Amino acid sequence: MSGNIFTGKDEKSKEEFHEKVEVHSKAILTVVERQKDLESSIDLIDEKLELLDHNSIKNFKSLFADIKAIREDMRDLQQDIIKIKEFDSKVSKQIKIMTTRDEVQKLEKYIDLWNPMDFVTRGELEEIHDKTIKELRKIIEKFLKE
Repeated sequence: MSGNIFTGKDEKSKEEFHEKVEVHSKAILTVVERQKDLESSIDLIDEKLELLDHNSIKNFKSLFADIKAIREDMRDLQQDIIKIKEFDSKVSKQIKIMTTRDEVQKLEKYIDLWNPMDFVTRGELEEIHDKTIKELRKIIEKFLKE
């Protein structure tokens, strides 16, 4: 009898051999099943990572677009603020130029005091002057005749 592993010396050793093969086969099958489970878990994790990566890129693009829009809005707001400041300074200058209510009331008092509607025009003054001179001549002539 040879010492081959497949051929045993007796029946007992064949049984032990088959038991050992069966135990090792079961262990190998268990390891293979675990390996397949791990590979499927890794594949699932890879898919999830891919999905996360895709969503992250999409979210970053959206976020950058929002940031760009916000920056443009801020520039517009800054320009609007500059325009408002310029308008405010122009209005302030105009208000400084404008007269106050007290000044208007003072002018009304002076106008009422002077009463420009009673002023005489030059033409009217010349007429009055001429009339006065004529009357004075008449009075003087009358006085000289007497």
